[in-house]
Amino acid sequence: MSISPYQYQLLTQSFATIQPNFHCFCVSLRTQLNRYEVQLVLPNNNEQLISIEQRASKFIQEALYLLPQQEQLASFIQLHAPRFMLLNPSERDITVLCNVMISTLQLHLGAQFTLALRNAWRKALHIFANIIKNALFGSSNVVCLHEFKLQKQQQASTN
Repeated sequence: MSISPYQYQLLTQSFATIQPNFHCFCVSLRTQLNRYEVQLVLPNNNEQLISIEQRASKFIQEALYLLPQQEQLASFIQLHAPRFMLLNPSERDITVLCNVMISTLQLHLGAQFTLALRNAWRKALHIFANIIKNALFGSSNVVCLHEFKLQKQQQASTN
């Protein structure tokens, strides 16, 4: 799965729009995240939260930059996996976080949040989530065609 140049442009422009006021974006994100039961542990200390927000802003900016080079993106995310693990997320939390991110982007971008932009963010977050889930939990949504065919043959022979 890849991002088109147009989608990439939409992603980088929209992130550049929210980045100057990223703290407010994060406050909205946390507020919406609190509506869900998640394992994710965020500190209550404002100083620690601001530090996490600053790292998150830099992380998202770098991840967006690397999005067209998915091997490099995977290496980048793998490098940051230990920091993610400190927040104790579950696989479900990653999915919830992506969905909450979409609704928070919509809230903060207003009329700028077009269908094309929504689709670009959904695709990008889907890629990020898959790489993060693989880095943290070893899970993958990729099925090896050879193994799939072998499994189907085995099922057919047992029936």
